[in-house]
Amino acid sequence: MLPWLAIGLMVAARIDAAPKERGWNWRETTSPHFTVEHEMPWTPPGFVMSLERMHSRLRMDLGMFSPWMAKERIKLYLYKDSPSYLSGEFQPPSWSNGLALYELKAVAVPDNPDRKVLLRVISHETTHLLFEGYWHEAGGKDPPSWLNEGLAMMEEDDSPNRPERSPWFQNMVLAKPSSFLPMEQFFTLTPAKDLQNSTNVGDFYVQAYSMVYFLYRGHQRLQFKNFCAQLRDGKGLEQSLWLAYRYHGLSDLEKDWRRWLSRSELRNKVAAALADTPVQTQSEGSKSTAPFSHSGFQPMKGFKSLRE
Repeated sequence: MLPWLAIGLMVAARIDAAPKERGWNWRETTSPHFTVEHEMPWTPPGFVMSLERMHSRLRMDLGMFSPWMAKERIKLYLYKDSPSYLSGEFQPPSWSNGLALYELKAVAVPDNPDRKVLLRVISHETTHLLFEGYWHEAGGKDPPSWLNEGLAMMEEDDSPNRPERSPWFQNMVLAKPSSFLPMEQFFTLTPAKDLQNSTNVGDFYVQAYSMVYFLYRGHQRLQFKNFCAQLRDGKGLEQSLWLAYRYHGLSDLEKDWRRWLSRSELRNKVAAALADTPVQTQSEGSKSTAPFSHSGFQPMKGFKSLRE
């Protein structure tokens, strides 16, 4: 287990895994899009409002995969702390920092005094819930790891208009080009099963974020939806890339992705963000000019070696 990696899970909850009867110390708070079961007497100040802002942002990106999120509430189990969460009814592994429970349409997390981190974890796990649900509807399929994790990491950011503030974006831009895995290997990996070395695991997650960010933010939204639909329907990766993006194979994708990643504009954005200074940006273009369950990942602590 990596010291800087806290992993969450997507769990297909069975009926017999439904929440047990809770004691008097559990309370319920509802909002238009959430039912929050919290172990504390009150939710954190401003927490429900932050959840609704998060929902609005996720709906813009993920509503095309989960239209039910517009009318149905997502259930959130907020435990008072990590020990209570780890000993709770869902029985997460010791390294878990969040759960997405598909059949319950729910997310379970421990409270965190750092509210920004807490919301990042919830956003990450809610993305898993919504996106994996889309795949499960097609006969219980699972999305490829790189696509599932990359999208969840992209959605952690609470400011999509300023992505350079995200540690994932910063590590993507500052990574050495040689750190990225060969495309043929990258697209077939399941990191928890196939990667043991911490550097390789880190490289995989940065690359997953980068690839999803490029395919989603660097192209039209419906192209990304079409790409996911083709994969979910059983078409191969290269055929899906052609049908959605008109890429002639992985080499064509890699060439365009690396060209986009090497743009000085991206590096200038990150430099300005790290210096906390204003930066003027040009609008992102389309293909030619130009996003876990691993919540709680702290890339800036574990990726110093990626910086040039």
